Amino acid sequence: MKRGLNRGLRAALIALATVVVSLCAAEIALRVFRPVEHLMPLDPAGLPQGITLFHQRASVPGLPFELVPGAHGNYAGVDVAINALGQRGPEYERAKPAGTFRVVAIGDSLTFGYGAPQEGTWPAALERQLAQDPALLGARAVQVMNLGVSAYNSADEALVLEAKALDLDPDVIVVGYFLNDPQIAPLQDLQRLFREPKMWERSHLLRLVDAWWFARSKARFDNDAFRYLHDPDSDRWQMVNDAFASMHRAASARHVPVVIATLPAFPPGPTWDDYRWSELHARVLAAAREHGLDAIDTVPEFQADGRRPKDLAVDFEHPNPAGAEVIARAVAHEIVRLAAAASPGDGH
Repeated sequence: MKRGLNRGLRAALIALATVVVSLCAAEIALRVFRPVEHLMPLDPAGLPQGITLFHQRASVPGLPFELVPGAHGNYAGVDVAINALGQRGPEYERAKPAGTFRVVAIGDSLTFGYGAPQEGTWPAALERQLAQDPALLGARAVQVMNLGVSAYNSADEALVLEAKALDLDPDVIVVGYFLNDPQIAPLQDLQRLFREPKMWERSHLLRLVDAWWFARSKARFDNDAFRYLHDPDSDRWQMVNDAFASMHRAASARHVPVVIATLPAFPPGPTWDDYRWSELHARVLAAAREHGLDAIDTVPEFQADGRRPKDLAVDFEHPNPAGAEVIARAVAHEIVRLAAAASPGDGH
């Protein structure tokens, strides 16, 4: 009996050693012959030239990265300048000047203005449009400060609202929500560069397994990444709800209204008819309102504009200056409505 047990143990150890050696061999083979890009932590030395030009590790706990104050250069074919406060746009004082109506815009690359000149971003267009509106509480000046940073998700935007936006004494905060904002996994270059990777993410073999699982999961949603990200039963969607709750908690303590503005992807067809992600926009707007936030959809403004989607976009995701004007119109209407409804005694 003892000899049989020894033989069984020896066989089990040999089998285990075989598995371990096979896994190690597979890991080495992937590293040498077919590196797995999915979730791969990035080294700054291996990035395309210029990708870190405007970014650094963030000073805010929990926030992975932020813009470098004073940075300047060419990015995505346009001139980009970061002001002394670490924002894209003009040099503003941190303290709000007397008689000024100040809006703070938060978001990702759509708000930052990927591929668009500074004056062609939607926060810049919003500032121009609000400055021309005589109904805006008689303010002598309007400022719209752009805190958008490429590759931020909803959790990042909630941290920016609490740690940065509220300190700027805003009258309104606008959060531009895009359909990849529930993204938790570090799929974009900036996230892979600055986010501290989990231990398993350093393994090519385990990342290969995760890539397979990711593809399999998306297939349940007809390989539509946006629908996958907005699965109501997922931790991704829970992250968005947690972010909205955090935004409301922080802003309501300072009596600052927050507007969640859903921004569209740009369909390839000639019109905006049957925009395929309308139900996802509706889900986001409903969640924002459930958490006490104001919320608007900018898609109806695009539909009313009459121009083809491709005439308003840099690419599938990013508005060009003409598209930025459309977003700004939708947001401006809502801000004027909020300003008109605000009581004179609330300080805003």
